[in-house]
Amino acid sequence: MFTTYYYIDLYNKQNRPETEHEYFLRMASEQEQALLIAKRAARVKKVKQIFAKVLSLFNTMQYAKPGSQYGH
Repeated sequence: MFTTYYYIDLYNKQNRPETEHEYFLRMASEQEQALLIAKRAARVKKVKQIFAKVLSLFNTMQYAKPGSQYGH
């Protein structure tokens, strides 16, 4: 099989169809990357929710000062 390809093509993996083994390895790595991205997005969402809850605890209402000319 390898005698039908030029050495430079084998080295660069050009003009060579993807083997079934390479396909399954590529698909497995893509699924793993997709899972990591989903986990990271869920973690970022959870952290943002925690920060929003903490910041909501510190919200204060602003009242108009009695001596303010502009009402704030």
